[in-house]
Amino acid sequence: MRATTAFGVTGGFAMAAGHPTFAESSGPAPRGQRYGAGVYNTDQVAEELRYIEDTVQRSSDTQAKRILITGSTAGVGQLAAAYLLRRGHQVVAHARNAQRASEVARDLPGIEAVVVGDLINLDETRDLADQINRLGTFDVIVHNAGEYGLSDAETINANSVSPYLLTALVDAPREAMVYLSSSLHTGGDLKLDTLRSGGTNVNYNDSKLHMATLATAVARQRPGLRVNAVRPGWVATLMGFHNGPHAPDDLRAGYMTQVWLSEGTDPASDVTGRFLFHQQEERRVNPSVYDEAAQDALLAAYAARTGVTLT
Repeated sequence: MRATTAFGVTGGFAMAAGHPTFAESSGPAPRGQRYGAGVYNTDQVAEELRYIEDTVQRSSDTQAKRILITGSTAGVGQLAAAYLLRRGHQVVAHARNAQRASEVARDLPGIEAVVVGDLINLDETRDLADQINRLGTFDVIVHNAGEYGLSDAETINANSVSPYLLTALVDAPREAMVYLSSSLHTGGDLKLDTLRSGGTNVNYNDSKLHMATLATAVARQRPGLRVNAVRPGWVATLMGFHNGPHAPDDLRAGYMTQVWLSEGTDPASDVTGRFLFHQQEERRVNPSVYDEAAQDALLAAYAARTGVTLT
């Protein structure tokens, strides 16, 4: 297992004793060098990040929250992190490796810390959970990280088993949890026997059904929290462009539901156990998502596969 640790980013990076140390930053990089356009972000995402930096102001009527967002080095995860940071919240980002951690800290000055771990590797996921717990309790956790175009074995770990492990191993937040899913979940199958037995025949659609059903299961397990699944839509991120150059959905709407649920100031956001699209109830939902027997069976399959039971 690769050794990983959280990066504190106040005045630069520092790792635990015995690990490499990053030189302190002399300040934010010039705008043209930030946001990874053409590298880890599309031009559209980079432009939206500039819009957030230029226009979003700290809210005087919103209580600052402490928020963890997985997969927040690019795309809608980075956009949500940037927006919440500008609104005055404490944000902890997550990166798959040290390079991406360095990039997100450069892109988002003021971020509290970056935790590091590749969710394809379940050992790293368990280590990531330890890193997160060492940082203390959060108000909100957004399970944003996800991969498209991987092998089935990588997909089931990154998009399904790792979010479950983080849910079970990380201390529960005080207020809310958000799980990102997809419209493609409607074509998925829970494949409980595969999940339970340690098999890997799980595709992207299946994994996104897992995420939505996990969200509703956790909502029942933890009734004191607001726990919801979100579909961001097919938006102009690098993941979105896997399916073509013209993603049809609104990029800003693709991350604002996560912001809306994280802040929780709108009475309409005080919901739990729902599947949402652009702050509204998703219309087309696989029946398993709201089936309590299916939810319980999914949790049991995860526990059998990982040896970790959600409490």
